[in-house]
Amino acid sequence: MNTNARRRGAKVAPSHYPRIAFHGLRFAQLISAAIVGGIMAYFMYYLRAERFPIPWTFIVLLSISLVTVAALTLTIILYNFTYLSPKFNCLLNGTASIFWMLGFGLLSWSLSNTLKKSCDVQTWRSSTAVGVCREYKSLWTFTLIGTLSTLAALALDIWTHRKTIEKGIYVLPEDDKNAAMLKDMNGGNSKAKGYEPSRGGAFEEEIDIAYYNRYGADALESVGYHDRVLDK
Repeated sequence: MNTNARRRGAKVAPSHYPRIAFHGLRFAQLISAAIVGGIMAYFMYYLRAERFPIPWTFIVLLSISLVTVAALTLTIILYNFTYLSPKFNCLLNGTASIFWMLGFGLLSWSLSNTLKKSCDVQTWRSSTAVGVCREYKSLWTFTLIGTLSTLAALALDIWTHRKTIEKGIYVLPEDDKNAAMLKDMNGGNSKAKGYEPSRGGAFEEEIDIAYYNRYGADALESVGYHDRVLDK
């Protein structure tokens, strides 16, 4: 179902977020959180099975990934069915940004030596170690993407919040088609103010017939409508 149709039917307040930037950043957040969370769950499962201690870095990254997915789910529901406040979303993304940066810093410090080496058999001596090296580098890459996309989403929240509270300027919401149509109608009326377009020949024909039925052909002839009625 179309988002704008849902908004009109449910009387949802229009959003001031720029649509492409808003959904693009959310998509990057969702993909990075899902991949980081999946890799963390995979590593933690095997570490637990082998009875190795689980590093705090893994716990932080898994937690922030799950929280990010939950926050994205909540905010998209608010965006589609009620109203997503930029101030509220700013609070969520601000908190998430802190933990993403914390997790990224811990991970970069832990993998500092691994990131400098190439993932090949000559360096790691076995295909299993090469696979782990690639997984670690993928983890680091998507953690970086998650951190940057969350910071960018936070910046977008701040910008949108400032735009909504500007005094003296009204900006039409980008996803409100009704507001855009109203703007176009107002522009057209200003160009042809005071002019009312004709309703067309069908409407005039109905007037002639009604006049004919009430007053007769003689009355129509007296006002100059006789020939037109007979032709029709």
